[in-house]
Order: sequence, then structure tokens, then C-alpha cells
Amino acid sequence: MRLFLNVAAMVLLIGPSYALAGNWWETIKMNGDLRYRHEMIDAEGKDARYRHRIRARIGITGEVSPYTTVGFQLATGSDDPVSTNQTLDNAFSTKQVGIDLAYFEAYHDATPGLTIAGGKFKNPFFRPGSSQLVWDSDWNPEGGAVTYKCDMDQLSIMLIGSGLWIDERSSGDDSYIAAGQAVGRFHFNEKKSSLAFGGGYFNYANTEGFDVFYNPMKSKGNSGSPVVDTSAVVDTLGNISIAYDTTSYKYATDFDCFELFVEAKTEFNEIPVTVMVDYVSNVAADSLGSGWLVGFKAGKAKKPGSWEARYTYRNLEKDAVVGIFTHSDFGGGGTDAKGHEIGGAVQLAANTALKVTCYITEIGLQEDETENLKKLQLDLQLKF
Repeated sequence: MRLFLNVAAMVLLIGPSYALAGNWWETIKMNGDLRYRHEMIDAEGKDARYRHRIRARIGITGEVSPYTTVGFQLATGSDDPVSTNQTLDNAFSTKQVGIDLAYFEAYHDATPGLTIAGGKFKNPFFRPGSSQLVWDSDWNPEGGAVTYKCDMDQLSIMLIGSGLWIDERSSGDDSYIAAGQAVGRFHFNEKKSSLAFGGGYFNYANTEGFDVFYNPMKSKGNSGSPVVDTSAVVDTLGNISIAYDTTSYKYATDFDCFELFVEAKTEFNEIPVTVMVDYVSNVAADSLGSGWLVGFKAGKAKKPGSWEARYTYRNLEKDAVVGIFTHSDFGGGGTDAKGHEIGGAVQLAANTALKVTCYITEIGLQEDETENLKKLQLDLQLKF
């Protein structure tokens, strides 16, 4: 919290330097949320697991000039790149907080629609119907991105180019993503309905033969070459020797992923409805390199008493995407899984919602026998 307050103070001091014609504090915005989750995990052949988890985030944005904005956000959780959840356990111990966002955005009247972002920022890529087939919703990449948006009468266009740093190695080649995406959206029915379509290309450099990202001990469903390290532990008296094995994984393939998607939005009796189709293919994989998702959403939990419902079905093969970056809750996280996601929400009051999500999945699709995994999440979401 001391770090957050220091950054906030810096933004407050910078503000007056350009806001000479107005009140500088009007350029400062704060936001945050708290989610309390009860979760049940039912894995085949194991006892059901119950846990309580929290996610707390607080962020601040400020305009340092008429054309530049900076943002900073703290969040609970470990250093997991796709989760800010913190499990309530370990004898009431103090929970961790880390930097979730730290970025700038620059734009100028001379180039309308063009935005440049750098640092650790929110996912710049369009996700049809909030699909998490390729990217988890909590994934905040690091590097730089350029976005161009153009709105016409019936057509909106968005173009995105990005270079994202994954691993910097002092004694080896760095791993990074070079990516691009194009999205078009047709508006009709007096802009009450729309059809979005497009695609993206995500080229990973230096993956095959390199350690699995973030945690080499877990392949997250991807094909990996295991590396076994056998060590010995000897007590201080030299009387006992215990051998143990440690297995880590290296990627068995590169990742050159193409994504294609369609999203349709409309209203039925003033109820918003969204239908989405998302497809991804890793052309660098010799096999097991495709994944797809179909689903819909109805309603919108925004005003007190309003509601929403959603359903998706997906099938994600082992090497369709990098497992550590895809949906962290579906199938236990990672690839090599298929199944259903069913959910809904009710807006209890202003900025307060009750949400429920159920996952019914099969994992280990390339094993002799698949494993059934069910997960139920009940969330109380509060925002400010």
C-alpha cells in the first residue's frame, strides 16, 4: 500500500504542471473492486475440495499532459500471470499484493484514432463475447502496443499491432510475442445490432526447446519434453541419504497461432443477446494444434434487479495455444480440455452483483482415459 500511495502522490504532483486552465484534480481517477468467491472443485477419483478466495484491486489513472495518460494498479494474489486470486488459508497470514498494471497511453489530435501504449497494460486484443479461448481475462501483457480505431456510419475498424516480452534471458535468446489483429464491425438496425468479424496472428519467438513459461514444473497441457533432475539430500551427520526426482518441461513445439472469430449482437424484447464463435490454430504444431469455442450471452447485470446468463462450449487441443495464458479456471487451467461453461449474474444493488459459474469439463484428452473435472464458483462482486 505504501508503494501505491507513493505513485499516487507522484501523479498528484504532476497534474498541476499542465492543467493551468482548470482544476488539476479533475484529471485524476481512481477505481477498484473486491470479489469474494466460494469455490468447489470435484475431480474424478478425488475428494471434493472447497476453498474461499478473494480478489482485491485498486487503480489510479492520471493525465500527465493533454495527450498522455498513465495508469497504475495493485492487486492481490501471487505472481501468477493469469490470476489475482488469493486463497484464504495459512492461519490468517498476511496476503500478498503486487503490481497488476503500470502503463502509459499516448494519443494526439494530429493522428485521430491512434493510441500507443507501453508497460504492463490491459489486454489490447479484441475477444469475441469476452472469449477466453486464447487469453485469460486477467492476462495483462508487458511490452508495447499500437491501436488504430476508425468509426464510419455503418462500419467500425480496429487494427492492433503489438510486441510483448515474455522472458529475458541473460545467457540465451529472449522469448517474446509479435502479434497483430484486425477487427471490423458492421452496425445495422439503427445501431441496435452489429456483426463483428476478424482475426489475429500471434507469433511466439523462442519457445520450442525452451522451458515452459512461468513454471517449468507444470506443462499446462502443452506437449513438453520432460527433464528429470535427480538429487540427494544428506543430513548434517552424513547418516541419511534421500534421493528425489524433480521433473521440469521444455516446449516440444513452436507457437504460430492464427485466430478467426465472429461476434453478433442484437436485442430481443430489449434484452441484449450476444453470440460468438472463436477459432484458433497453431500452424507450427504437427498435430493437436487447433481449438474452438461457441457460445452466447443474454441480458446484462447493470441496474439493480437486472440479470445476465451465458453459456460456452470449447474444445482446446494440447498445442493450440500456450497453456499458461489461456483460461485459468476452465479444465483446471491450460489446454488439452473440452467441455461446458454455464454462468449467470444478478445485480443486487448499485455496484454489487452475485455471480455463479459452473464448469463441466474433460481433461487429458490425449490420455488413454480422460478425467472428468467439475468446478462451481459463487462470487460476490463489489466495485467502486
